[in-house]
Amino acid sequence: MRIHKINVKNFRLLSDVNLALEEKTTLIVGRNNSGKTSLSEVVRRLLEDGSASFQLEDFSSTSYESFCAALQAHQSGSEEAAVRELLPVIELRLNFRYDPMAMDLGPLAPFVIDLDPNCNDAVVVIRYELKAGKIAAFFEELPLCPLSAETKLAFFKSLRERVSAHFTARVWAEDPNDSTNRREMPASALRNLVKTGFINAQRGLDDVTSKESDVLAKILEGLFSTASSDSADSQDKLVAEALTAAVQDIQTQMDENIGSQLKKLLPALKGFGYPGLGGQELQTETTLDVRRLLSNFTKVRYAGYGGIALPEAYNGLGIRNLIFILLQLVGFYKAYRASPTAPGVHLVFIEEPEAHLHPQMQEVFIRQLARIAQQLAAGGETAEQWPVQFIVSTHSSHIANEAGFESIRYFLSTSMPGATPGARHTRIKDLREGLSKKPDKDKNFLHQYLTLTRCDLFFADKAVLVEGLSERLLLPVVIEKLESSEPEAQKLSSQYLTVMEVGGAYAHRFFDLLEFLELRSLVITDIDAVLAAGDAACTVHEGRATSNACIKSWFSDDDPLTLELILAKTNEQKLKGRSRIAYQCPEVAGGPCGRTFEDAFILANSTKFGVSGATPGDLETAAREMASNHKKSDFALTYAIADRDWTAPRYIVDGVRWLAQDEGVSTTASTSTIAAPSPEGAEHG
Repeated sequence: MRIHKINVKNFRLLSDVNLALEEKTTLIVGRNNSGKTSLSEVVRRLLEDGSASFQLEDFSSTSYESFCAALQAHQSGSEEAAVRELLPVIELRLNFRYDPMAMDLGPLAPFVIDLDPNCNDAVVVIRYELKAGKIAAFFEELPLCPLSAETKLAFFKSLRERVSAHFTARVWAEDPNDSTNRREMPASALRNLVKTGFINAQRGLDDVTSKESDVLAKILEGLFSTASSDSADSQDKLVAEALTAAVQDIQTQMDENIGSQLKKLLPALKGFGYPGLGGQELQTETTLDVRRLLSNFTKVRYAGYGGIALPEAYNGLGIRNLIFILLQLVGFYKAYRASPTAPGVHLVFIEEPEAHLHPQMQEVFIRQLARIAQQLAAGGETAEQWPVQFIVSTHSSHIANEAGFESIRYFLSTSMPGATPGARHTRIKDLREGLSKKPDKDKNFLHQYLTLTRCDLFFADKAVLVEGLSERLLLPVVIEKLESSEPEAQKLSSQYLTVMEVGGAYAHRFFDLLEFLELRSLVITDIDAVLAAGDAACTVHEGRATSNACIKSWFSDDDPLTLELILAKTNEQKLKGRSRIAYQCPEVAGGPCGRTFEDAFILANSTKFGVSGATPGDLETAAREMASNHKKSDFALTYAIADRDWTAPRYIVDGVRWLAQDEGVSTTASTSTIAAPSPEGAEHG
């Protein structure tokens, strides 16, 4: 069996989300404050903690008005059921998928309550809600409706204490085909069904200078506790017993040899002459606790040179982080094996495993994670599998690219339609489903490209797809020039931007992915004029069509798509969803137009390059010939670093200006040129 899907309602940003889990490893990606940590936190509280407790602030901000509606319904005399229906609840639903032909469903059996022989799902619901019979107590002495701004604030403040005092967690099994068919279950049944483990992002591995950090040593205490349990493996029990016996021997020696000496330090009470104290003598007894010895007085050392062992803190943070994670996984496995009733599923959350790890180590970690689980199970006394499912949250493009599309769940925080302004919620996008209709060759291309280029699309706010090296190198300078000339405009340099070099032949394969991720994106490509479809390249004034696959895909509804039609497109017509395309256009109406970036760059700086001609066509020809004499990489490096006294081509400036705006803000493209700041200004800007 395994957990097939998790649904969370009304917990922080997770107002109503569904997360489909892979059989082994599910990868969670997304920008900061998109709800990734909230997922592990709600699971921790409802599945691991003995008695779940939440505060008002834990409820989604979008549910606050529901408390007000419930108050109004209660004060107006509504039935208790109607008031309860309005009150927000924090809910976690676990959808289990099992083999209906299995002879024994183990701890899942009590939760299977449907009568459909073809159904292989079981639903477990854990809900944090108002206790039975507590409606009157919950709403007593609260402000009368309608609430003003002041009384609403007082109402919410009073709810902080009332929620923790009058809410509790309930567990029940629910028929997947009939939500009214339920069976109340004790919390113990849930803990027997699902075991959880958490490796948090903050692992206390920061380097120290004045005090040694013994994080790894503390894990030994947990391993010893597990090995000491009645249901632990026999080999682990032997180790625990040997440790206990060794400590007992030390304690006996301390009592015999040290106790007599310590006794001399204690006064004889009868010497004080107080009545009733003459017969009471003080004795010493030293008690050693194995657990405390392991966590507080046992230090992990690394082998050094010449027999000198190095302290834990002397090793690199990356190695310590990796060892910490591996030891935690060993501890989770041993705890699973030591459980009196083997849980059906072991759900393990790992937050940001990339901390302090170099890129190659990050890739190896995510690649080997499922294999580590298999190795731990294979090393046990029996061949029993470890039914573990990993949920890994990360900000690493290396881990995301190595994991593959199918396992990625993209967390996106957006404004909630119809809610109070400023209220946000998380939407989870499943790349397995989102790209399911995309041809396999396109999906394979995207995966291979992202793996090779270490793209960080999953963590950016905006994206730029560029034609080649020249645009990629010069784009930061163009952004700097635009912001210098328009200081009051929004700054793209302060936004989370990713730039991808994809080429005109491949950019269109990213369109669906960009739209699925809801990224505001700019596609910068070349117009690539040709005499006719399939013919040789030519200057723009000679051309009748384009050979650029990106432009053809963008304007696929136009048939035939002529070069004249492409050049006539307005700024609005260059938009598609959240994306905009930018390609060469004349710097002034009726002027020459470049075919490639280098052509357009030279035409935008015709005086600098000494380009001359009697007609726009002559200027295009001269610019193209001049561009052909430059190696693309040398051209880009020269004007990105050595020589910044130039004007950016209009088509790129217009695109960058549009991208800098927030979504929904319209901007009219300007025909003004963006001149370079002086070298001094560039140095100090």
